[in-house]
Amino acid sequence: MGEIARRKVQKGQGIPFLQVWAGLGMVALLLLLVWNWSDPLPPAWDEAQHLLQAQAFGDHLSRFRWEGLWWQQFLHLNQRYPPLAYWLGIPLAALHPFGRADGQLLNLVLLGILTLATQRLGWRAYRSWEVGWLAAVLVLLYPGITALAHVYMLELPLLVAVTLAFWALWAYAEEPSWRGAVLLTKWTGVLFLLPPLLAVPLGVRIPWPLRLAHLALGMGVTLLLCWPWYGANWLFVLSNGWAYADTAHYYVTCAAGSLCWWTAYLRWLPLQMGPWLCPLPLLSLWGSPSRREALLWGLYGGGYLLYTLVAIKDVRFTLPLLPLLAILSAGGLAKLWRYLGERWGERALRRGVGMSLALGALALLNLGQPLAPGVAPLWKGIQMRWQGQHPQQELTRWIGSRVQPGLTATLGVLPNTELISSETLSYLAALQRWPITFRGAGQTPWPEVELALLDGFVDAPGEQGIVGPYGPAKEQIRQLLDKSPDWQQEHFDLPAVGRLSTYFPSKPRVVLQELPAAAEAVELLELQVLPEEGIPAWHLRWQGPAQDLAQTLVWARLEDPQGQVLAKRAWVVGQNRLLPYAAGSWQVEEILAWPELATKEGILHLEWQPPQGRRRSFSQPWEGSRSGKGGSLISPGDPLFLLQQAARAAAIGDLEALSLYLNAWTTLQYPTFLTDPDRVLIRQLLEGEEQWAAAQSWRERQIQSHYELALLEVALLRPQAAQRHFQRIVELDPEDNWARAYLAFLRVFFTHDFRSLQGLQQELAAAIYPLCQKANPDWDLSWLCAAL
Repeated sequence: MGEIARRKVQKGQGIPFLQVWAGLGMVALLLLLVWNWSDPLPPAWDEAQHLLQAQAFGDHLSRFRWEGLWWQQFLHLNQRYPPLAYWLGIPLAALHPFGRADGQLLNLVLLGILTLATQRLGWRAYRSWEVGWLAAVLVLLYPGITALAHVYMLELPLLVAVTLAFWALWAYAEEPSWRGAVLLTKWTGVLFLLPPLLAVPLGVRIPWPLRLAHLALGMGVTLLLCWPWYGANWLFVLSNGWAYADTAHYYVTCAAGSLCWWTAYLRWLPLQMGPWLCPLPLLSLWGSPSRREALLWGLYGGGYLLYTLVAIKDVRFTLPLLPLLAILSAGGLAKLWRYLGERWGERALRRGVGMSLALGALALLNLGQPLAPGVAPLWKGIQMRWQGQHPQQELTRWIGSRVQPGLTATLGVLPNTELISSETLSYLAALQRWPITFRGAGQTPWPEVELALLDGFVDAPGEQGIVGPYGPAKEQIRQLLDKSPDWQQEHFDLPAVGRLSTYFPSKPRVVLQELPAAAEAVELLELQVLPEEGIPAWHLRWQGPAQDLAQTLVWARLEDPQGQVLAKRAWVVGQNRLLPYAAGSWQVEEILAWPELATKEGILHLEWQPPQGRRRSFSQPWEGSRSGKGGSLISPGDPLFLLQQAARAAAIGDLEALSLYLNAWTTLQYPTFLTDPDRVLIRQLLEGEEQWAAAQSWRERQIQSHYELALLEVALLRPQAAQRHFQRIVELDPEDNWARAYLAFLRVFFTHDFRSLQGLQQELAAAIYPLCQKANPDWDLSWLCAAL
């Protein structure tokens, strides 16, 4: 290094060999690109779920309509996570299925923004643009940052938003705040900004009125940015927050106040920063730390403390604090080099710079280490590709072999491993736009319901990974599948994945055949009794244009000889499985059965309504089973069964069962129920049942139908429509306090349909009244009941 460079360092004006540091950063980016190309594993769990959500937003944009319903669905499309990360991916997701490669491309853009934001924050902290650039290079050398850039998760957008917010808060008096972007990436981002938000009014040297005005302006910007989503999803945010502790088994937990509790994130610093670079921030404490360095340490310590107080811990949680450590490291290195140059001369300075560059080069060896599942380490991925191991390609080909032309399918997944999970398989199917969805089996306490509603199951050896509170249900499903003759098992050996097993009904529930000639209208060609099954069972054969068949509504009633209704069923031709926009003409065969009514005699009344044409009907008797025992035929699942059970639970105030049934109904069979085309046909089926009950003056059945319709509208996030149905229930039965309570809840929190403070008090009293009448040891509402 020349004399001029040495003098610049001594005066604090430069960073020696900054171009070499920049070269190390470029090598880190190159290794990231190689990692992105070479990783042969499919995304697992959370990442696959985020990729599916990004694709859901892209699909929704393709259905754009300038109307309120479209925007409402847009805001509610994901109620669990704030949507900024998904919104950023919409331009790519609207062009083609959003895959990990698209997420990695988006991450490269975010990585560029992160380096610029780190440089600007470093410049403000040390008043040196070279210190800022060195900090930006160090960020690229941190293995935790490159691990985030390799996967599509929420942490990298959160890290970028937090860094931008730190930069803006550092000079908030000069430019508007970015705090709103933080809350739109992940609501836990507020933990990083709480300390600076509390310190900002005290730390600037401007009059107090101006400080408060700036703070109010920043909060106003935050409100404008975040209210559209948080205002629409506040109830889901609260419920997810309350349930956050239930996910503790996924993360590291420590006893409160223990050494593990306080040092967890310190012990993870070598994973986040690399073992060679994690000691460098301590160099900023060399000599007498400046006020700005103390502020940087305060920002880091505040975020560290608040995340330490959170019971569950993960190595990714504190990654947004790494830019602060990178700036402290860069400032500390500059301070050290300046000291060596001033105290020991050029030779010592050269050695110090050389050792620093050696640490930077060694840091490259730590890149390519994953922090999330479903990722192969850099060198392991290259080796797998060299050996011809491609798990993602094998799984994709296997899923393609399971696709049935013209039919949708929902398969339950029994294992829950990195390679075989419902999220991963659904993501791979969505990449090819195949009409097949995978759902985690054993997610409800009713194995028999899942056997009836799901179209098949997938199993594989290995760790089963219990998810949710119903672990035993998964094992019960497996035992029933293995023992029952109604399920046919098939094995597949994939070289890079292992053995997979599938289970499908021995007798297909729906058989689809394409007709060589075009059919003009929907026709019922055959309604044949199946006496050999020993239960009320009929074989139905339909024919018609494909799109009309997929929208043909069917209602069936089994009545005893006296006209008493024994059972009812409503569905869409093809058991709601026909593709809605297929071309051509089809012949569809399906089975209608009631296994629980083997000994009953009766008459089947069948009505069907094509989308074009008049409603038709047909009747046929059932003589009952002579043996008195039902057969072994698996009845195709009633698509409305779970909704009907939820409505019955709502009518008697069983809120726990209501939550279980409604959640199972909206998630077990539908990828995204809010925008699923089936929701329109379901409403029409329910309205047809309600009209029949009204024509028969059957008040109890009318009330049941209105409960079902109201819950449907609740699931579709349409409070005004749900309110109308609860109002109708109250008109039919003024003594139904639970319907009045649900009506009041909607009026108070969603539709705001009250005219005065007294009206609000009356609605609150109506909402709480059934809970006051119902003794519940878990809820002490006596004070609230007395007040209202």
